[in-house]
Amino acid sequence: MNERTVSLRGGKFAVELLEAGTGDDILFLPGAWGLSWDPFLEALSRQHHVIAPRMPGTGNSSGLQHLADHHDLFFFYLELLDELGLDRLALMGHSVGGWIAAELAALEPKRVAKLVLINPLGLWNDGYPVLDFLAMAPDEIAEAAFHDLNHPAAQKMSQPPPDQEAVKLAAIERAKNFSAAARFLWPIPDRGLKKRIHRIQAPTLILWGRSDRLAPVRYADDFQRLIPGSRAEIVEGAGHMPQVEQAEATLDRVSRFLDAAS
Repeated sequence: MNERTVSLRGGKFAVELLEAGTGDDILFLPGAWGLSWDPFLEALSRQHHVIAPRMPGTGNSSGLQHLADHHDLFFFYLELLDELGLDRLALMGHSVGGWIAAELAALEPKRVAKLVLINPLGLWNDGYPVLDFLAMAPDEIAEAAFHDLNHPAAQKMSQPPPDQEAVKLAAIERAKNFSAAARFLWPIPDRGLKKRIHRIQAPTLILWGRSDRLAPVRYADDFQRLIPGSRAEIVEGAGHMPQVEQAEATLDRVSRFLDAAS
């Protein structure tokens, strides 16, 4: 895996990218917990060229102050695609990143060849609301987001690091990630995607962890109903992060979808 930084708008934005692999381009947009090069992305990069940018305000990506609202955020990502020379690409997003991916596919339908949404946010139903994870403690988030609280990722989320310096760094990173997400999600993660989602033309796979208590699995049906020709699949033994909890099962579904003829 390689890291590099891309400059946009004459230096107003510095975008940190993680990337690896060769072949067809896949842009992966992470959730509000930040980006890490996990086994899922590593395995995906063995067959594709995976590019994963950090959102402005997270990691070493800067320029969040230049984004006043969600519309600015969408056009920031379109400019990033222009800078990277990406067209007719596979676009994949998880959680907040899934919402952004869906918005980009709706804004420029012909640019996205295939779309993968993993437990995406962006829709809202008062009958089964998305939890306000921005106001939840780490252990509460882990309980809502994971099927298995003994999974190493759940343990890492819910338990503080072993030394004080690591605790401090983890708190700073969490604050940066959540501050960036809150700028576009608060007070509820609904910015009108349902008014635009019908514009998506790309073949779309929606994956949802059965045990997601943060964004209930019923949203899988909502996304599937609103995106023409899409299909939704449920990942058993996983919550809000199936690509982490059930990496092999999630990778298998994603790979079959990406390899299939459109």
